[in-house]
Amino acid sequence: MKFFEFGKENEKSLFILCGYLAKWSPGLMPFISEASKKYHVIVQAYDGFNENEKEKCFNSIVREAEYAADYIYENLNAYVDILYGISMGGMVANEIIMDKRIKVHTFIADGYTILPMPKFKNSFIQNLYVKGYSNLIYSVLTKHQGFLAKLLGRTKESISESLYTDVSKETIRNSVISEIGYRYKYESFNYTDSYVFHGTAERVAAAKVHKLKKDGINFTHKMFRNVGHGGLIHMNPRKLLNLIDKAYKGELRAESKPKD
Repeated sequence: MKFFEFGKENEKSLFILCGYLAKWSPGLMPFISEASKKYHVIVQAYDGFNENEKEKCFNSIVREAEYAADYIYENLNAYVDILYGISMGGMVANEIIMDKRIKVHTFIADGYTILPMPKFKNSFIQNLYVKGYSNLIYSVLTKHQGFLAKLLGRTKESISESLYTDVSKETIRNSVISEIGYRYKYESFNYTDSYVFHGTAERVAAAKVHKLKKDGINFTHKMFRNVGHGGLIHMNPRKLLNLIDKAYKGELRAESKPKD
C-alpha cells in the first residue's frame, strides 16, 4: 500500500479514498491537479490495485482503513480536514472515522455503496459463492469492460482510465471473502460533518440512502444529474472542488436545508 501526496505546502488536507477495483492514476489526475492548488491532497493506493506494488494483494476494507488511519495519525497529526471516499472508499472512510485516534472535519461519500453483504451458514455454499462471484468479477473487469461501463453508467474509456485491469485473481478472491458478513459503520456519519453525493443514474443506491436518513443517520444528501456511479470526480474538476469547499465551510449543508 502506498500514499501519494500533492500540494504538501498547503495547510488544509484532502484525503482521497478510491473505489473498489479503482486506480488513482491517470483517472483522478485532472481533479488532483486542480485540488492541489489549495489543498494538501493525499491519495491511498490500495494493495492489489497499485501498479507500483504488483506483488501485493488486497486483504480487506478493514485492513486498508487501518493502513490509512495509521498514516493519518503518524503523518497528519491525527487530523484530516476533508475525507473524500468514492464508492467502496466511503466504507473505508467509515472505518477510519470510527478510529478514536483520528479526527475528521468533513466527510464526503461519493457514490456510497450500501448493497447488503451476504452471510452464509453453510461453508460449502459460501465456497461456491466465493468462487463463482470472484470469477465473474475477474472476467468482467479483464474481458468485458464495455458491459461494466454500461452497468455503471460510464463510458468504456473512463473505465479503462479509472479501473485497475491488471488485478490478480487472489486479490479479487480476498475482496469477495472480506465482504461476507461485513457490517457497515453507518453511525460514523454522525461523528463528523457528513455528505453523500449520488448521480441520478444511481437510483437504487439513492433510495437506500433516503432510508438511512429516516433511520436517524445524520448527513446531507446531494444528487447530480447525468452522473453514473463514481463518475462525479471524473467530470468538471473546478465544479467539484467548489462543492467540496462549500461542504467544508458548511455552506452546502445550509443550502440543502428545506426552506420555511
